[in-house]
Amino acid sequence: MDSRDEEIYRKHADELIRFATTLVGTASAEDVFAGAILKAMTSQSWPSVTEHRAYLFRAVFNEALGTKRSDRRRGLRETTAAPHQDVDSRLVSLEVADAMSRLSVQQRSVLYLAYWLDLTVEEIATTLTLSRRSTERALTTARSQLEEQLR
Repeated sequence: MDSRDEEIYRKHADELIRFATTLVGTASAEDVFAGAILKAMTSQSWPSVTEHRAYLFRAVFNEALGTKRSDRRRGLRETTAAPHQDVDSRLVSLEVADAMSRLSVQQRSVLYLAYWLDLTVEEIATTLTLSRRSTERALTTARSQLEEQLR
């Protein structure tokens, strides 16, 4: 890592960790962040990147998707291997956190960028390298699902 990379890291680290926390929760956020930074800054394309912030947001997004896939596969393996146990729904402490966890990583991403970073749909689409229409659809679906779950 050269001094330019260190400066980029310092400039964006806090907001990228918050973004990762929104996507995967506090337990996995630092791992997702670290994995994304490592992959991004050691990739062959890193020296030619001009929009570092957007590139790093996308790297965190991709790493979160991979983590969620791994968690889901592990959960399925554990569910089939372990006997079923009822979970008391009263143990879930925050309704909003629960509702957010039911959204896809893409939906949580667009909500985070729209509400916490106050980005426009166009800026979100650019940051996550999605089409404007996909971004609008993810945002609309996420809002609808949250509204329905929090009634």
